[in-house]
Amino acid sequence: MKATAAEVPMTLGEQLLKDALRQLSGWTGDTTGISRTLPIDDSQHAEMTERIKVYADTLELRPFVRRHDGATTVSVRNPDGVSANDIAFAARVEDAYRSIAHITDIEPARSTWSLAGWWKRRTTTT
Repeated sequence: MKATAAEVPMTLGEQLLKDALRQLSGWTGDTTGISRTLPIDDSQHAEMTERIKVYADTLELRPFVRRHDGATTVSVRNPDGVSANDIAFAARVEDAYRSIAHITDIEPARSTWSLAGWWKRRTTTT
């Protein structure tokens, strides 16, 4: 059965992706995928992977999570292009990371709420 247009996630163009990545501290990527390396310890990694599983299942994504040299790398790849779901996933991971690692110096412009507002502005003006 072929997917309908409503079932296919919208992919982001290069400029829209760059704008989204500017809102997400530490995330990098290109039109085929995004990633972030999180400097967390083993117990924080365990908590992080549990949250990642929930977010990934909710958004129907299959991220790659790797633990190496005291850090956890999270990436989402899609040869068809990075989608709004990928960005939403990254924002949730970022919020979870800041909570788990007890990071409180977040700039207001980098919070998930700002990302949600940014996305709403981008989708209503295009």
